[in-house]
Parts: sequence; C-alpha cells; structure tokens
Amino acid sequence: MTAIIKEYRHHLFPWLRTLLLAVTGGTLFAWIQIPLPWVLGPMVMILLWSKTLRISLRWPAGWRNAGLIAIGYTLGTSFTRETMWDMVGHLPLMLAITMITIGCGAGIAWLVSRWTGLDYRTTLTANVPGGLSQMVTLGEEIRGIDITVVTLFQVTRLLLVVFIVPFLIKLLPEENATGIVPETAGHATTLTEGFLFGSTALVAAWAAWKLKFPTAFLIGPVLAIAFLQVLGFAAPPLPPLLIHTGQMFMGAHLGLMIRPEQLTQRRRVPLLALLTACVLIVITFGISCLFTLWTPSSLTTSFLSLAPGGMAEMGVVAQDIGADLAMVTGFQMFRVFFILIFVPPFLRWIFKRSSAR
Repeated sequence: MTAIIKEYRHHLFPWLRTLLLAVTGGTLFAWIQIPLPWVLGPMVMILLWSKTLRISLRWPAGWRNAGLIAIGYTLGTSFTRETMWDMVGHLPLMLAITMITIGCGAGIAWLVSRWTGLDYRTTLTANVPGGLSQMVTLGEEIRGIDITVVTLFQVTRLLLVVFIVPFLIKLLPEENATGIVPETAGHATTLTEGFLFGSTALVAAWAAWKLKFPTAFLIGPVLAIAFLQVLGFAAPPLPPLLIHTGQMFMGAHLGLMIRPEQLTQRRRVPLLALLTACVLIVITFGISCLFTLWTPSSLTTSFLSLAPGGMAEMGVVAQDIGADLAMVTGFQMFRVFFILIFVPPFLRWIFKRSSAR
C-alpha cells in the first residue's frame, strides 16, 4: 500500500499539478485577451511556478505528441491543390531565404565564439535555426560540443519567438492578415468523416515516427491531411475545444523545457542567447519586408513564414491571427526539412576537417 502511495506521489500528483497550472494559465490569458492564450498561458504559468517554488511537475511526452497531432491536422487542412502549386512556384525563393537565414546564424555563431571563447562547433550548432530536438540530438552525437549551451540557445530562441511574434503581429495593420481558416467553416461533419480523417492523422503520425521523420507527430498528420485535401477530399475542421487542448499540451511542454541549472553554469551565455535570438528575429523581419515586394503575400504572413521558430508554434500563431496558414506551414516545413537533411552532414564534414587540422 505504501509503495502505491509513493508511486502516485511520484507520477500522478506532479502531472495533476501541471495540468491544473496549464488550464489555469490558458483560461487566465484567454480572459485578459493575451495573444495565443492557450500556448503562452500554460507556458508562462508552468515556467514561473516551477522555477520560483521549485515544486515537482511532470508532463508525459505522449500528451505533447497528442497536441502536435491536433496542430498538424489543422495545418494540413489549410492546403488545397491551388496552394500546393503556389508553393511549388516559390521553391527557389524558399531555398534562397533558407540559405540566407542559415548564413546569418553562422555569422552570429562566429561572433559569439569570438566573444565567449566557446568552440565554434558549439556556437554554430546552437545558432542554426533548425528544430529544437533535432539540433540538440545532433549536438549529442558530435564529440566536443557543449550540449548545455546548444540547448540553452535553441530553447531561448524558440521561447522568445513564441513570446514576441504574437505581440509584434498585433502591431501590424489588420488588413495584412489574410487567408483566414475558420475553425468551424465547411459543411456539416458526420461522425464517419471525423473518424476516418482522425484515424488517418493518427496512422500518419505513427508511420512518420516509425520512419524517423523530424517532428514526426506534427509532420505526419500535416502531410497526410494535406495530401487528401490536394486530392479533393475536404477534411472536416477540428472542434475549437480540441484545437485549444492541443495548443495547451504544447504550451505545457514548452514551459518545462528550461531547467534552472542550465542558466547558472555560464553567466554570459544566457544573455548572449537572448541577444542572438533578438538579432535573428530582427533579420528575419527585415527579410519579410523585402519578401512582400517579391510576392503578393502580406507582411503578417511573410513574417510568420520566415520567423525562426518551430513550424507548430508559427502555425498556431498564423491560425490565431488569420494569416495564410498554407504559406506559413509550407515555408516553415521547407526550412525544417532542408536544415535537417542537408545541414547535419555539412556540419559533420566541417567539424571533421576542423578536427583534422
């Protein structure tokens, strides 16, 4: 009996506390009309609570994955045959902007290396705007990289983007927000339709995980639902309750990502992580302004498409403020895949030559 009570205290109670904080934070932020309330609310509440009171909190990885599936489903519904051909036409521009973004990250990494004395391999891995988990995994695989620094830089940039971008978007003219995807639009959804499309998203997430896709539980549903949409099958929209729940699950996960011990090991690194993230956001905003001159996209859509955050996070912001969801998802997905496919072998080649010297 005592063992059972200990087990509940160790697993169930921290999980219930985390869930209560997530629901409270989302509800509070929605009530005071903070942008992206069901992501920022749980994230802020859990982050502050865990770092000030130092209580035990727990959030199962399966819940975060469930949230990504719901978000991926919503992103997939934004694709149609017309938007697919539009994205194909933007491929050269996508490649050019992705290369510029990576180049800016490499330049920032060189400056950080000079200022701090950290190894350039560490600062370069820390400043490439790829997926958080993928870049941290890459840092673990390459000998000589300080994984604490990589994690801190990647997490800081992601959280800063999630915090800053929704508020910056609110400052842009409302007429720039186009391509709204209503949560309740479309024909009446039958139970059979909901089951079939929902099952497709689940199977696609599982298949992507088995195939070791990057961010499999997000990419799988996006590709599967987008493919059905392109074929002409209209996917029913998710109920608002499921959308908000998925966002809350992701926000709770983000709130637990930074650990206090990572902030005290090096005094200058946290400040530099914050500054470099701000610089990269400013650079991408400038590129977004130029992007509006080359394409008919609004500044809102352009900024969200190029912002150095995660695809799920920027997709949620795009849906929340009514930007062109297909454009944002397409550009973010292209950058993630390009960085994860081509950058790791390139970095390993550079690091191998550097070690040989």
